[in-house]
Amino acid sequence: MSLRLALLGLLAVEPASGYDLKRAINRSTFFIWNATGPQIYTTLHKLREEGFITSEALPQHGKPDKQIHTITEEGRNALAQFVSQPIRAAVTRDEVLLRIFFGSFADQHAIRHELNAYLERIREERAAMEATEARILAHPGRKHEARRFQLLSLRIKVAQHKATEEQLLQFLARESVTSD
Repeated sequence: MSLRLALLGLLAVEPASGYDLKRAINRSTFFIWNATGPQIYTTLHKLREEGFITSEALPQHGKPDKQIHTITEEGRNALAQFVSQPIRAAVTRDEVLLRIFFGSFADQHAIRHELNAYLERIREERAAMEATEARILAHPGRKHEARRFQLLSLRIKVAQHKATEEQLLQFLARESVTSD
């Protein structure tokens, strides 16, 4: 359900091709909702069938036509309905946290190694999100109203990563003391 709405939201900002949408996801919503190219194209097809978007072929020299997708009024209504619903806690299915939860059943050297690797990935992801925020702030563009909410979601995710880093660092520091 959310990929449909993510695509509708991106198309509400501006019409785009499937390739443009994948690039936009990689640059904007990747930290909260990511998708593969095939998932995007399949979802665009369904959105078109439901009347939420229209598509127009844009001829290209020496390449296949580029499909430019535009949100319809019905699509805008569906998006508005979704974002107007009460905010509920997300259903979490987090394999990483599940593995950590059962970490006592793992080889302690292996789980410590995995926790350190996870910490490094979290730091890299946070740095990428902070770079995205800096890029947005440096080039606010014409979509200022949308950017306010985009930045809020980005900052929430950065805060979550910082909290995760803090907890991992505290745990790993305690574990090194108890294993000595």
